[in-house]
Amino acid sequence: MEEIEVVYEKGIFKPLKVVNLEDGSKAIVVVKPKGIADILEKFSRKVDKDALKEFLEERR
Repeated sequence: MEEIEVVYEKGIFKPLKVVNLEDGSKAIVVVKPKGIADILEKFSRKVDKDALKEFLEERR
């Protein structure tokens, strides 16, 4: 099994590199969208205190 990155355009999944398959070959595509949600999840962290609330209280 080989993992191939694809882009979805106008209803068609297009590989981002050359793939040697015969016309009519069947495959399974697992969709793992990459976007802002993935970036947020990667860099998110749990905090013990609310930094915005603390900042605003300091300014009062």
